Amino acid sequence: MSTDILNKNWWSKNWKWVFPTTGILSCIVLFFMMTGDATLRYGAVYLQPDLVENALLKAKKNEQVIEKIGALKSVDFLSLLEGEVAYSNNNNSVALTIGVKGTKGRAKMDIIANKTNENWSYQKITIRIKKPTKETIKILE
Repeated sequence: MSTDILNKNWWSKNWKWVFPTTGILSCIVLFFMMTGDATLRYGAVYLQPDLVENALLKAKKNEQVIEKIGALKSVDFLSLLEGEVAYSNNNNSVALTIGVKGTKGRAKMDIIANKTNENWSYQKITIRIKKPTKETIKILE
């Protein structure tokens, strides 16, 4: 056996796992530095599915929504990332925009809601459609 193999330094033996691990950790740190508290805001919305689902149920009953974009599908986490989230009033008020998909097309749903006793009351729910023509459908004003 060669003495070169026995006398390799630490880096020569371990670079294959240290280099990728350092790169991945650097990307994670950079991601959180760039997004700030956005990850926490989107996570808070995702952890409160009734906030979005109840608004989606109201939109699914609207005849104009059914006519323009079809039957709405459930919202997933990636749909949340298409929009914006802004909490205020000690996280008891939220202004939220999410992407929604229907059988005929896509749109954005804007929600403004206040939380009272663990329940969300909605002040405004609108659907914004870009294609084929720009149109706004008011679900709740």
